[in-house]
Amino acid sequence: MDLLTALRIDSLSANLCIALVGAGGKSTLLFRLGSELAATGRQTLLSTTTKIWTHQMDQAPFAVINTSEALLAGKLPAALRGHRQALALAGPSSETGKMQGLSPETVCRLAALSDVHAVVVEADGSRERPLKAPAEHEPVIPSCATHVINVIGMGVLGKPLNSDWVHRPERAAQLTGLRLDEPITSEALARLAAQPAGGLKGHPPGAQSLLYLNLKGSDAPATLDAARQIARAVLSQPTASEQTYRAVLIGSAAADQPVVEVHGRVAGVVLAAGRGSRLSGDLPKQLLPWDNGDTLVSYAVKTALASPLLHNVLVVTGYRRDDIAAAVAGKPVQIVANPAWASGQSGSVRAAVDSLAPEMTAAVFLLADQPTVVTDTIDSLVEAHQRSLAPVVAPLYRGGRRGNPVLFDRAAFAKLAALTGDVGGRALLDSYGDRVQHIPIDQPQPQGIETWDDYRQTMG
Repeated sequence: MDLLTALRIDSLSANLCIALVGAGGKSTLLFRLGSELAATGRQTLLSTTTKIWTHQMDQAPFAVINTSEALLAGKLPAALRGHRQALALAGPSSETGKMQGLSPETVCRLAALSDVHAVVVEADGSRERPLKAPAEHEPVIPSCATHVINVIGMGVLGKPLNSDWVHRPERAAQLTGLRLDEPITSEALARLAAQPAGGLKGHPPGAQSLLYLNLKGSDAPATLDAARQIARAVLSQPTASEQTYRAVLIGSAAADQPVVEVHGRVAGVVLAAGRGSRLSGDLPKQLLPWDNGDTLVSYAVKTALASPLLHNVLVVTGYRRDDIAAAVAGKPVQIVANPAWASGQSGSVRAAVDSLAPEMTAAVFLLADQPTVVTDTIDSLVEAHQRSLAPVVAPLYRGGRRGNPVLFDRAAFAKLAALTGDVGGRALLDSYGDRVQHIPIDQPQPQGIETWDDYRQTMG
């Protein structure tokens, strides 16, 4: 997938200022983002707040160079109208073969020009190493940045922590807990990335923080699993602070499609609010015994919690909500009450969506009365979504039969919240048409328990 899709930048995204920090692919991403933004019709300013090699300037279709901010501001509109993107620099640097960038304040003032629709700025230096730890004065991020992407070159994995591979290795040792010359591990990279004094240093309040793990060349297959481990570790960090990553992008910056996976925080939602009126008596079917001491609802929760790809699990209660909550007591779940449970499943879906934390990028909806759903199916849906960011990802069971659970991207949350009546998220599948991603699952279609006969047959 391209970078703009992975960053969720669409035609409505305005006033963009994307800052690139870290090491191991920033310059490649700078020019790639410039090209993608220009292709959408945005007049895009490229720059750096540090320095750039003169030979890299050829990657921009046009360059405007002047130490005077006023002259830069005067020349940029025509350059952008003619070329869609332009590289703005101050002039030659004192370092041989390099050009000096602009101050962060100048970048923000130029970004405010009416002819500038988007800005991409390299806001960190790394001396061409694949990894760096920032000094006290780094990175140099413009305060107007809307997105900050921290870049790590995965080719550093397994290499010794020294100046051959790491810019500021002593600082990196302090932040990771490694000793100098010790092999760099995925755990160390995750620690460095998640540190407020490391990969998250200096991100402006309100900016979206993202991590890009650059799988370079022939190292890509061997480091993909390590990159996934880093993504899970980074995204498992507490989100109470503003200093946290919204998503982790994995890819090869120089590839035709620079992103192969986007990892975000995905919630599991167990819908358990209904009465199950087709069963006689007052006992809701969610409390029926299942599998050696569990109930249907607690078993569904156990299935969801077993997925390493779900970051939290919500249980929506309604009828006899205290009893349902008691059935999952002691499990690390969030109870969401749906007082309008009698009006149909849409009320439970709305209650869940309203309760999802803003950092959640998707949610997998499960039904409490389908105990034959397995954790592997949940994982398959999430993994498919990481590769596509499709608005809906649904399983296709044996015989081409659709079923549950279903994953909804956050782009679909507004439509889920607008549902009414006794319908669930499945009502949206037809509206998304061929944008629904169907994942083959080599299992029988899970059946819901509606009657006592269903219950006995499912019990086997």
